[in-house]
Amino acid sequence: MATWMLPSGAAGITTDPASARPLRLACVYESHGWEGSLWRHAELNSRKVTGRALTSLVVRSVSTVGNYDYISEVRLGEDGSIRVRNEFAGYPETDHTAPYRDPPARGRRIGESLHSSEPLDWGSRVRGDLVAQLHSHFCAWKVDLDILGERNEFRRVAATTLAGTGGTLTRKMQREFRVDREDPDTPLVASAQAPGLWRVVNPEALNPSTGIPRGYAVMIESAPAVQTLPLDHPFSITGSFARRHLAVARHKDDEPHATHSLDHYPLDSPLLSVDRFLSDRESLVGEDLVCWIGVGKEHITRSEDVPLVSNFGVQFALLPWNYHEENPAMQLSMIQSPGI
Repeated sequence: MATWMLPSGAAGITTDPASARPLRLACVYESHGWEGSLWRHAELNSRKVTGRALTSLVVRSVSTVGNYDYISEVRLGEDGSIRVRNEFAGYPETDHTAPYRDPPARGRRIGESLHSSEPLDWGSRVRGDLVAQLHSHFCAWKVDLDILGERNEFRRVAATTLAGTGGTLTRKMQREFRVDREDPDTPLVASAQAPGLWRVVNPEALNPSTGIPRGYAVMIESAPAVQTLPLDHPFSITGSFARRHLAVARHKDDEPHATHSLDHYPLDSPLLSVDRFLSDRESLVGEDLVCWIGVGKEHITRSEDVPLVSNFGVQFALLPWNYHEENPAMQLSMIQSPGI
Protein backbone atom coordinates (compact mmCIF):
# COMPACT_ATOMS: atom_id res chain seq x y z
CA MET A 1 0.00 0.00 0.00
CA ALA A 2 1.38 3.40 -0.86
CA THR A 3 0.69 6.98 -1.77
CA TRP A 4 1.90 7.22 -5.35
CA MET A 5 3.60 10.28 -6.83
CA LEU A 6 4.77 11.21 -10.31
CA PRO A 7 8.36 12.52 -9.98
CA SER A 8 9.28 15.77 -11.66
CA GLY A 9 12.03 15.90 -14.24
CA ALA A 10 13.67 18.60 -16.27
CA ALA A 11 10.41 19.16 -18.12
CA GLY A 12 8.33 19.22 -14.94
CA ILE A 13 5.93 16.60 -13.58
CA THR A 14 5.54 13.67 -15.92
CA THR A 15 2.21 12.09 -16.80
CA ASP A 16 3.78 8.68 -17.42
CA PRO A 17 2.31 6.27 -14.82
CA ALA A 18 5.26 3.92 -15.35
CA SER A 19 7.46 6.58 -13.75
CA ALA A 20 5.39 6.73 -10.58
CA ARG A 21 7.07 5.68 -7.37
CA PRO A 22 5.77 5.18 -3.82
CA LEU A 23 6.03 8.11 -1.45
CA ARG A 24 6.45 7.28 2.25
CA LEU A 25 5.35 3.70 1.80
CA ALA A 26 5.03 2.88 5.52
CA CYS A 27 6.33 3.75 8.96
CA VAL A 28 7.10 1.66 12.05
CA TYR A 29 7.26 3.15 15.54
CA GLU A 30 6.59 2.49 19.21
CA SER A 31 3.43 4.13 20.45
CA HIS A 32 2.61 5.39 23.92
CA GLY A 33 -0.22 7.49 22.57
CA TRP A 34 -3.26 5.43 23.52
CA GLU A 35 -4.48 6.52 26.92
CA GLY A 36 -5.06 3.80 29.45
CA SER A 37 -3.29 0.76 30.77
CA LEU A 38 -2.56 -2.71 29.46
CA TRP A 39 -3.60 -4.09 32.84
CA ARG A 40 -4.47 -2.48 36.18
CA HIS A 41 -5.46 -3.60 39.67
CA ALA A 42 -6.38 -1.73 42.86
CA GLU A 43 -6.31 -3.68 46.13
CA LEU A 44 -9.52 -3.16 48.06
CA ASN A 45 -8.07 -2.64 51.55
CA SER A 46 -4.73 -0.90 51.00
CA ARG A 47 -5.81 0.94 47.82
CA LYS A 48 -2.42 0.09 46.36
CA VAL A 49 -2.60 0.31 42.57
CA THR A 50 -0.39 -1.60 40.15
CA GLY A 51 -0.46 -1.65 36.38
CA ARG A 52 1.40 -1.23 33.13
CA ALA A 53 1.05 1.60 30.61
CA LEU A 54 -0.32 0.69 27.22
CA THR A 55 2.53 0.39 24.73
CA SER A 56 2.52 -1.11 21.25
CA LEU A 57 4.61 -1.43 18.11
CA VAL A 58 2.76 0.21 15.23
CA VAL A 59 3.04 -0.46 11.51
CA ARG A 60 1.16 2.20 9.54
CA SER A 61 0.59 2.74 5.83
CA VAL A 62 -1.44 5.39 4.00
CA SER A 63 -2.96 4.89 0.55
CA THR A 64 -4.50 7.83 -1.28
CA VAL A 65 -7.31 6.60 -3.50
CA GLY A 66 -9.17 9.39 -5.25
CA ASN A 67 -10.68 11.72 -2.68
CA TYR A 68 -9.88 9.57 0.38
CA ASP A 69 -6.80 8.60 2.36
CA TYR A 70 -7.04 5.04 3.66
CA ILE A 71 -4.93 4.74 6.81
CA SER A 72 -4.08 1.12 7.61
CA GLU A 73 -2.60 0.42 11.01
CA VAL A 74 -1.44 -2.76 12.76
CA ARG A 75 -0.67 -2.56 16.50
CA LEU A 76 1.35 -5.34 18.12
CA GLY A 77 0.68 -5.47 21.87
CA GLU A 78 2.88 -6.70 24.69
CA ASP A 79 0.24 -9.28 25.62
CA GLY A 80 0.46 -10.97 22.21
CA SER A 81 -2.55 -9.14 20.78
CA ILE A 82 -2.66 -7.75 17.24
CA ARG A 83 -5.12 -4.93 16.59
CA VAL A 84 -5.85 -3.88 13.03
CA ARG A 85 -7.55 -0.60 12.19
CA ASN A 86 -8.63 1.13 9.00
CA GLU A 87 -9.29 4.86 9.18
CA PHE A 88 -10.86 6.92 6.43
CA ALA A 89 -9.89 10.54 5.84
CA GLY A 90 -10.59 13.03 3.07
CA TYR A 91 -13.81 14.40 1.63
CA PRO A 92 -16.99 12.80 0.27
CA GLU A 93 -18.15 13.03 -3.30
CA THR A 94 -20.90 15.59 -3.77
CA ASP A 95 -23.66 16.38 -6.21
CA HIS A 96 -26.24 19.10 -6.75
CA THR A 97 -29.97 19.10 -6.18
CA ALA A 98 -32.54 20.75 -8.45
CA PRO A 99 -32.47 21.78 -11.20
CA TYR A 100 -29.54 19.52 -12.08
CA ARG A 101 -30.84 16.19 -10.71
CA ASP A 102 -34.54 16.64 -10.20
CA PRO A 103 -36.42 16.65 -13.54
CA PRO A 104 -39.79 17.73 -12.08
CA ALA A 105 -38.14 20.82 -10.63
CA ARG A 106 -36.43 21.97 -13.83
CA GLY A 107 -37.02 25.63 -14.44
CA ARG A 108 -37.02 26.62 -10.77
CA ARG A 109 -34.34 28.96 -9.53
CA ILE A 110 -31.66 27.15 -7.54
CA GLY A 111 -31.98 29.65 -4.73
CA GLU A 112 -35.57 28.66 -3.99
CA SER A 113 -34.50 25.33 -2.45
CA LEU A 114 -31.11 26.16 -0.97
CA HIS A 115 -32.27 25.84 2.62
CA SER A 116 -35.00 23.26 2.21
CA SER A 117 -35.40 20.90 5.15
CA GLU A 118 -36.91 18.22 2.92
CA PRO A 119 -34.87 15.01 3.40
CA LEU A 120 -33.02 13.50 0.47
CA ASP A 121 -32.88 9.76 -0.07
CA TRP A 122 -29.38 9.65 -1.56
CA GLY A 123 -27.36 11.85 0.77
CA SER A 124 -27.31 14.84 3.10
CA ARG A 125 -27.44 18.48 2.18
CA VAL A 126 -24.17 20.05 3.32
CA ARG A 127 -24.14 23.48 1.64
CA GLY A 128 -27.00 25.12 -0.20
CA ASP A 129 -27.83 22.81 -3.09
CA LEU A 130 -24.69 20.70 -2.50
CA VAL A 131 -25.31 17.13 -1.32
CA ALA A 132 -22.76 14.65 0.04
CA GLN A 133 -23.80 11.22 -1.13
CA LEU A 134 -24.41 8.15 1.03
CA HIS A 135 -21.61 5.69 0.25
CA SER A 136 -19.70 2.70 1.61
CA HIS A 137 -16.11 1.99 2.64
CA PHE A 138 -15.02 -1.66 2.68
CA CYS A 139 -11.60 -3.17 3.39
CA ALA A 140 -10.43 -6.78 3.22
CA TRP A 141 -7.54 -8.32 5.15
CA LYS A 142 -5.91 -11.65 4.42
CA VAL A 143 -4.78 -13.22 7.71
CA ASP A 144 -2.70 -16.39 7.53
CA LEU A 145 -2.60 -17.76 11.09
CA ASP A 146 -0.23 -20.69 11.39
CA ILE A 147 -0.85 -21.77 14.98
CA LEU A 148 2.29 -23.73 15.89
CA GLY A 149 2.32 -25.23 12.40
CA GLU A 150 -0.05 -25.54 9.47
CA ARG A 151 -2.35 -28.34 10.68
CA ASN A 152 -5.05 -26.07 12.06
CA GLU A 153 -8.80 -26.09 12.65
CA PHE A 154 -11.47 -23.38 12.66
CA ARG A 155 -13.90 -23.21 15.57
CA ARG A 156 -16.87 -21.01 16.38
CA VAL A 157 -17.60 -20.12 20.02
CA ALA A 158 -21.12 -18.95 20.87
CA ALA A 159 -22.46 -17.46 24.09
CA THR A 160 -25.99 -18.82 24.47
CA THR A 161 -28.56 -19.42 27.21
CA LEU A 162 -29.92 -22.57 28.82
CA ALA A 163 -33.54 -22.38 29.90
CA GLY A 164 -34.18 -23.08 33.55
CA THR A 165 -36.29 -26.01 34.70
CA GLY A 166 -38.04 -26.80 37.96
CA GLY A 167 -37.99 -23.22 39.14
CA THR A 168 -34.32 -22.55 38.31
CA LEU A 169 -33.34 -19.42 36.43
CA THR A 170 -32.15 -19.34 32.84
CA ARG A 171 -28.36 -19.24 32.79
CA LYS A 172 -25.68 -18.37 30.30
CA MET A 173 -23.46 -20.98 28.73
CA GLN A 174 -20.81 -21.13 26.02
CA ARG A 175 -20.61 -23.70 23.26
CA GLU A 176 -17.83 -24.40 20.79
CA PHE A 177 -18.36 -25.88 17.34
CA ARG A 178 -15.79 -27.11 14.85
CA VAL A 179 -16.44 -25.94 11.29
CA ASP A 180 -15.45 -28.82 9.03
CA ARG A 181 -15.81 -27.37 5.54
CA GLU A 182 -15.71 -24.14 3.57
CA ASP A 183 -19.19 -22.63 3.39
CA PRO A 184 -20.11 -19.95 0.83
CA ASP A 185 -23.79 -19.98 1.81
CA THR A 186 -23.62 -18.92 5.47
CA PRO A 187 -21.74 -15.62 5.87
CA LEU A 188 -20.06 -15.19 9.25
CA VAL A 189 -21.23 -11.83 10.62
CA ALA A 190 -20.59 -10.48 14.12
CA SER A 191 -23.81 -9.64 15.93
CA ALA A 192 -24.54 -8.04 19.29
CA GLN A 193 -27.61 -10.29 19.54
CA ALA A 194 -25.51 -13.44 19.05
CA PRO A 195 -22.25 -12.77 20.92
CA GLY A 196 -19.30 -15.03 20.44
CA LEU A 197 -15.96 -15.29 18.68
CA TRP A 198 -14.08 -17.26 16.05
CA ARG A 199 -10.91 -19.26 16.78
CA VAL A 200 -8.14 -20.86 14.75
CA VAL A 201 -6.51 -23.59 16.83
CA ASN A 202 -3.93 -26.35 16.63
CA PRO A 203 -5.70 -29.39 18.14
CA GLU A 204 -2.36 -31.17 18.52
CA ALA A 205 -0.76 -28.33 20.55
CA LEU A 206 -2.42 -28.20 23.96
CA ASN A 207 -2.05 -25.53 26.61
CA PRO A 208 0.08 -27.13 29.37
CA SER A 209 -2.06 -25.63 32.12
CA THR A 210 -5.52 -26.45 30.80
CA GLY A 211 -5.21 -29.06 28.06
CA ILE A 212 -7.20 -26.79 25.74
CA PRO A 213 -5.97 -26.42 22.13
CA ARG A 214 -3.85 -23.33 21.74
CA GLY A 215 -5.00 -20.74 19.25
CA TYR A 216 -5.85 -17.19 18.29
CA ALA A 217 -9.29 -15.59 18.11
CA VAL A 218 -10.72 -13.17 15.57
CA MET A 219 -12.83 -10.48 17.22
CA ILE A 220 -14.61 -7.56 15.57
CA GLU A 221 -14.07 -4.61 17.92
CA SER A 222 -16.06 -1.92 16.13
CA ALA A 223 -19.52 -2.14 14.59
CA PRO A 224 -18.63 -2.57 10.92
CA ALA A 225 -21.21 -2.80 8.19
CA VAL A 226 -21.62 -5.54 5.62
CA GLN A 227 -22.74 -5.15 2.02
CA THR A 228 -26.51 -4.69 1.90
CA LEU A 229 -26.93 -4.57 -1.87
CA PRO A 230 -28.60 -7.63 -3.47
CA LEU A 231 -26.44 -10.61 -4.41
CA ASP A 232 -26.79 -9.93 -8.15
CA HIS A 233 -25.56 -6.34 -7.85
CA PRO A 234 -22.15 -5.77 -9.53
CA PHE A 235 -20.64 -4.52 -6.26
CA SER A 236 -21.81 -7.65 -4.44
CA ILE A 237 -20.36 -9.88 -7.14
CA THR A 238 -16.95 -8.21 -7.46
CA GLY A 239 -16.60 -7.51 -3.74
CA SER A 240 -18.11 -10.64 -2.21
CA PHE A 241 -15.82 -10.34 0.83
CA ALA A 242 -17.93 -7.38 1.99
CA ARG A 243 -21.00 -9.59 2.60
CA ARG A 244 -19.34 -11.12 5.67
CA HIS A 245 -16.96 -10.20 8.46
CA LEU A 246 -15.05 -13.47 8.17
CA ALA A 247 -14.51 -16.25 5.68
CA VAL A 248 -12.16 -19.16 6.32
CA ALA A 249 -10.63 -21.10 3.45
CA ARG A 250 -7.69 -23.36 2.75
CA HIS A 251 -4.48 -21.59 1.80
CA LYS A 252 -3.81 -21.53 -1.94
CA ASP A 253 -1.04 -19.70 -3.77
CA ASP A 254 -3.37 -18.68 -6.60
CA GLU A 255 -5.72 -16.88 -4.18
CA PRO A 256 -3.47 -13.98 -3.15
CA HIS A 257 -6.09 -11.24 -2.65
CA ALA A 258 -9.78 -10.83 -1.96
CA THR A 259 -10.24 -8.80 -5.15
CA HIS A 260 -8.32 -7.98 -8.30
CA SER A 261 -7.50 -4.43 -9.41
CA LEU A 262 -9.44 -5.02 -12.64
CA ASP A 263 -12.52 -6.10 -10.69
CA HIS A 264 -13.43 -2.45 -10.13
CA TYR A 265 -15.23 -2.75 -13.44
CA PRO A 266 -18.60 -4.55 -13.38
CA LEU A 267 -17.88 -8.20 -14.11
CA ASP A 268 -20.14 -11.23 -14.00
CA SER A 269 -17.10 -13.38 -13.23
CA PRO A 270 -14.48 -11.45 -11.21
CA LEU A 271 -10.86 -12.51 -11.46
CA LEU A 272 -10.64 -13.01 -7.68
CA SER A 273 -13.58 -13.65 -5.37
CA VAL A 274 -13.95 -14.87 -1.79
CA ASP A 275 -17.20 -16.54 -2.81
CA ARG A 276 -15.28 -18.57 -5.36
CA PHE A 277 -12.57 -19.41 -2.81
CA LEU A 278 -15.27 -21.02 -0.66
CA SER A 279 -17.18 -22.71 -3.45
CA ASP A 280 -14.92 -25.79 -3.40
CA ARG A 281 -16.32 -26.63 0.07
CA GLU A 282 -12.99 -28.21 0.97
CA SER A 283 -12.14 -29.59 4.39
CA LEU A 284 -10.89 -27.16 7.05
CA VAL A 285 -9.70 -29.87 9.43
CA GLY A 286 -5.95 -30.25 9.84
CA GLU A 287 -5.22 -27.76 7.05
CA ASP A 288 -3.28 -24.55 6.40
CA LEU A 289 -6.06 -21.97 6.84
CA VAL A 290 -6.52 -18.38 5.71
CA CYS A 291 -8.95 -15.91 7.31
CA TRP A 292 -10.47 -13.32 4.98
CA ILE A 293 -11.63 -10.51 7.26
CA GLY A 294 -13.89 -7.78 5.91
CA VAL A 295 -14.62 -4.54 7.75
CA GLY A 296 -16.50 -1.55 6.45
CA LYS A 297 -18.61 1.48 7.16
CA GLU A 298 -21.74 2.97 5.69
CA HIS A 299 -20.88 6.65 5.51
CA ILE A 300 -24.07 8.55 6.26
CA THR A 301 -22.92 12.06 5.50
CA ARG A 302 -23.40 15.27 7.50
CA SER A 303 -22.61 18.96 7.14
CA GLU A 304 -19.49 18.49 9.30
CA ASP A 305 -18.00 16.31 6.53
CA VAL A 306 -16.99 19.43 4.60
CA PRO A 307 -14.48 20.64 3.75
CA LEU A 308 -12.80 17.51 5.23
CA VAL A 309 -14.20 14.70 7.35
CA SER A 310 -13.05 13.98 10.88
CA ASN A 311 -11.21 10.67 10.59
CA PHE A 312 -13.37 7.62 11.32
CA GLY A 313 -12.76 3.92 10.99
CA VAL A 314 -13.27 0.27 11.86
CA GLN A 315 -11.18 -2.24 13.79
CA PHE A 316 -10.70 -5.93 14.49
CA ALA A 317 -8.32 -7.85 16.73
CA LEU A 318 -6.37 -11.09 16.69
CA LEU A 319 -6.10 -12.20 20.31
CA PRO A 320 -4.22 -15.11 21.87
CA TRP A 321 -6.93 -17.51 23.10
CA ASN A 322 -5.59 -20.15 25.46
CA TYR A 323 -2.28 -19.77 23.62
CA HIS A 324 -0.31 -18.78 26.74
CA GLU A 325 -0.44 -20.27 30.22
CA GLU A 326 -1.12 -16.80 31.61
CA ASN A 327 -1.08 -13.15 30.56
CA PRO A 328 2.49 -12.73 29.21
CA ALA A 329 2.45 -9.00 29.95
CA MET A 330 2.50 -9.78 33.68
CA GLN A 331 6.17 -10.73 33.30
CA LEU A 332 7.07 -7.15 32.35
CA SER A 333 7.87 -4.32 34.74
CA MET A 334 4.90 -2.62 36.38
CA ILE A 335 4.01 0.74 37.85
CA GLN A 336 3.12 0.79 41.55
CA SER A 337 1.46 3.50 43.59
CA PRO A 338 1.78 3.62 47.39
CA GLY A 339 -1.18 2.43 49.41
CA ILE A 340 -3.13 4.46 51.91
